[in-house]
Amino acid sequence: MKIIPANKKYIKEISKLMLKELENPNDKFPVDLISKFREHAKEDSISMELDNPNLISFLAINNHELIGFIVGYKEESNNTMIHHIAGDKIETKKLLLNRFIDECKKININNINADTFEFMENNELFKEEGFILTKKEKITDDLEMLWYEFNLKI
Repeated sequence: MKIIPANKKYIKEISKLMLKELENPNDKFPVDLISKFREHAKEDSISMELDNPNLISFLAINNHELIGFIVGYKEESNNTMIHHIAGDKIETKKLLLNRFIDECKKININNINADTFEFMENNELFKEEGFILTKKEKITDDLEMLWYEFNLKI
């Protein structure tokens, strides 16, 4: 497996991977939220994201096949926000996250922010990789978004 910078060659595969994740969403997710995620997973939306100059994104490729990706954006005050991380295995996600962290260090980012939900695999990933839970945001009566931060200047 190799980790490469994101590029438009893999738009179709990124879309398929995102849509596959949305095939059987957790019942706690509101229907309108899943609809927004599906809209975001369309190839034209992904293409526009890849044109964003603030994008920090990497792909995990194995035998010329996309098996994972991470997408984040530089924000004000030398911060980044991870918007999506996906992979065929937790090990793939860890490699992508570590490559993202390395890139952030190179470009003098101070903090990496991320969000997830308690029941998602990424929740455990962020905790294992040293991210600190900073807040919980109630989305519905039985769904909370968890916000994490990773300080690169400590």
